[in-house]
Parts: sequence; C-alpha cells; structure tokens
Amino acid sequence: MTQLKSTNERNHLPKDVNIVVDSYLKMLEARLPNVLESFYLYGSVSLGAYQEGKSDLDFYGVVKEKLTETDVEVLKQVHQEMKKQFPTPSLDGMYVTREDLEGRNARESSCPYFNEGKLQIYQPFRRNWIDAYQLKTYGIVVKGLPIKTYNLPADWKHLKTKLVENINGYWLNWVKGCERVTSLQFLGLYLSGSMIEWGVLGVTRLFYSIREEDITSKVGAGKYALRTVPEEFHQIITEALRIRNGDKFPLYRSMIKRRNDSLKYIKFVINECNNL
Repeated sequence: MTQLKSTNERNHLPKDVNIVVDSYLKMLEARLPNVLESFYLYGSVSLGAYQEGKSDLDFYGVVKEKLTETDVEVLKQVHQEMKKQFPTPSLDGMYVTREDLEGRNARESSCPYFNEGKLQIYQPFRRNWIDAYQLKTYGIVVKGLPIKTYNLPADWKHLKTKLVENINGYWLNWVKGCERVTSLQFLGLYLSGSMIEWGVLGVTRLFYSIREEDITSKVGAGKYALRTVPEEFHQIITEALRIRNGDKFPLYRSMIKRRNDSLKYIKFVINECNNL
C-alpha cells in the first residue's frame, strides 16, 4: 500500500495556493468574522499531484454554527469575487459544522457546496465516503483544529461498497452514454482528449482504492495500473497520462482505435472492481 505523508505545514503548499488561500481567508474574515472554526485542503494538493493552472483546491470549511441564509449569501459574494480575482486555482468545497463531521445530527443536514465560484448544491456530509477518508488521512490544516479532533471513521468495508456502487452507477452509465450513437458523449470520446483522460484515469483511481484500501492521484493511479493490469492496456493508460500531463504528442494515429481502447479498458476495470 502506498502511503503519502500528511502535513499541516502551510509552507509545503505551492506559492500560488498560499496566495489564493490567504486572500480567501482575509476576505472571509472581513465579511463573516469569527464564523470559520477550521479550514482544510485535500485533493490533489494534499496528494502531491497539484498542477498549477489545472488543479482545483478542494476544501472543507468547518463553521462554528449552522450557516444562515444571510451567511450563505455572503459566501456567494466571497466565492464570486475570489473567482474573478483568481480564475485558477478554483476553490471547490463544502461548509460543514462540527456536528456534521462527527455525525451527531439526529437528521442529516444539507451543507452548501461551492464549485467554480458558485453555490452549486446543498448536500449532506458523508462521513463514510472516500472524501472523508482522504480528509482524515491526507488533509492539510490551513486554519484551526487538527483533523483528528473530529474522529472521522475509516471503515474500508463500507468504503469499498460505496466505491463499487459508484463503478456500477456513474461509470457504467458513462460507458453506456459513450456507446449510444445519439449521445454527445459518443462523439466526444472520439474528439476530446479530456474525455479520454477523465474516463481512463477516473476508473483507475477507483481500481487503486478498492485494491489497496487507500487513495492516490490520477497520475499515481495511472502509474499503478501500468504495473498491475495486462500489457494490452498500457498504451491507452499512457495516452491518458500524456493528456493529463499536457504532453503534446499523441500515442495514437487513429482516434477510432483510441476510443475503442478506452472503452475496452474501462469495461475491464469495471469488471475487475466487481470481482475484487
């Protein structure tokens, strides 16, 4: 199992990340003083896979009390202004209470989730989901309390069940969409390198987590697959890594073959995940 070192030292963050986070915290404190108890980063920046100009900043903001409608309106303004001031990296995350993190609410409360500078949805915090595990294991403390304060669980039997559900729900439907001639995804998988990367490396991350009971970046998952899956899939995995890394020269001359190899590999991984 590959283990990455957790850190709560902000001097380990890339310079542009620190600039964005500092600006955000100052703006938030000016608009909503004494509301934020803790602020954590997770995702690519905590996994050592942050790419300037490409990666987002995934976060959890822990608030001292449940946010009011007025509070959320202020957060909307903060995130909109941050997006205008810093188009990248985008702050993408959820605001939760201590009770949400510790599962002490009698009924699940919905928490505001922001993405690309906008309030996208209200959704509950899932303590037994992979993001919570990633926060607990690799999260970076930017402000506030140590993450272990909240006693997040790490039940891999439950996590694996949820990951396989994701494989058989979202990803199986994604494949069906790519195979349906009337779908935009059908044409997209021929023309879009980002779709190739999304599909190939997306399922590969789940494959890694289900097998290793851990989490890694998309690039880490791709390199892992090159060591663990049959050689017939190495070309499409390497192509997805090429796209992810921004290398210019494709490994395929035929977009049809690249598309077919992508679908064949993704179906292979889905089947493997169901048999692990």
